Amino acid sequence: MSLIFQLVLPMFGLIGLGFWAARWRGFTSAMAQGLSRFVGLYALPALLFASMAQADIPDPLEWALIASFYLAAFAVFLVGALWMRLAGRREQIATIGLASSFSNIAMLGIPIVMQAYGPAVAVPVMLLIVFQSPLLFTSATMLVEAQRSAGAQRAGGVAGHPVRAALAAAWATLTSPLVLGVALGLGANLLHAPVPAMVMKGFTMLGQAVLPCACFSLGATLAFSPASGAILPGAVVAVLKTGLHPLLTWLLATQVFHLSPLWVAPAVTAAALPTGINAYVFAERYGAGREVVSMSLLISTLLSPVSISIAFMVSGAG
Repeated sequence: MSLIFQLVLPMFGLIGLGFWAARWRGFTSAMAQGLSRFVGLYALPALLFASMAQADIPDPLEWALIASFYLAAFAVFLVGALWMRLAGRREQIATIGLASSFSNIAMLGIPIVMQAYGPAVAVPVMLLIVFQSPLLFTSATMLVEAQRSAGAQRAGGVAGHPVRAALAAAWATLTSPLVLGVALGLGANLLHAPVPAMVMKGFTMLGQAVLPCACFSLGATLAFSPASGAILPGAVVAVLKTGLHPLLTWLLATQVFHLSPLWVAPAVTAAALPTGINAYVFAERYGAGREVVSMSLLISTLLSPVSISIAFMVSGAG
């Protein structure tokens, strides 16, 4: 529990600093938007590229682990998306779906899971990290771009061209900075393409800016945004992430795929992690659901000591 707070508290410190700067020190809304744009267009794609290019992809892959975690993640994604559709907030479908299912594995998961279960879980954790961005980020991006393409055709008075809309959405997805970062990094990894050390160093330095800049920007956004309307939906997203996701992962891992405890424990614990800060960057990138995602990130982080402790117990670590 103390380890969890040691990792979480610095994030809250950066969020608080951003809130203080925006509320009392003249850090304007335009500045916050510029910082978020830098993270979404440059720093996060660089982080995704560097992470994918340098990832140690296990061989053979444990497909049952991947299926347990990501079938649960996509189920939760669908719950969040359907909720937004029924609520009439179609523009937030992808954003809320992503926030409900995207775990903070790289920043919180590695130290917490490794500390809890030891070096034996290094391979399962790496598998979860390797597949998270390609599966969830790409799916969310495709959904957003498909909606944008359909909306643009409706606004232009063009109807009855589903193929054209699908091609436009596919092209927008492939050229999105987030998906490009993942695809290029994974391609360099699989093809063993040499990336010059200076280039990789530059990408790594850009990637290191994601967490502090995103947390600071999140705090500033909270200062400018009315929180009252976002507390309840933010809490629902947080419960989906820290409650439903680990529950479904545990059921799939133990009752469907019958994984060994060595693989069940890291999968359930990773699912119990709070929403990753990258989901907020995604919301800023596409300008949809920012208040709800920012609130869900805060609430899910507050809930995470409880959810992770329960994951430890059901996994045999408590």
